[in-house]
Amino acid sequence: MPETLPQPSEARSGGAVPHPAPAPVVETAGSPRLVVRRPGGRRVVTDPVPGSDPAPAPEPPRHSSGENDRQLREDVPPHWG
Repeated sequence: MPETLPQPSEARSGGAVPHPAPAPVVETAGSPRLVVRRPGGRRVVTDPVPGSDPAPAPEPPRHSSGENDRQLREDVPPHWG
């Protein structure tokens, strides 16, 4: 009796059976928007001290723009020549 070959829809013994890809799922019901809660800042905000100036004058600049660069160039180890 001749042996017949298995049909593609039948399971084969000893091998993997390819399965058709599942149909894509279409969501018909509208999902609610997700609300993302971000934690607030870690600093405490307090009321100003009574009698303080609500718009203080800006602080004068303490350092020139190249002062730090000059200091960094001067602070080198002795073996750097």
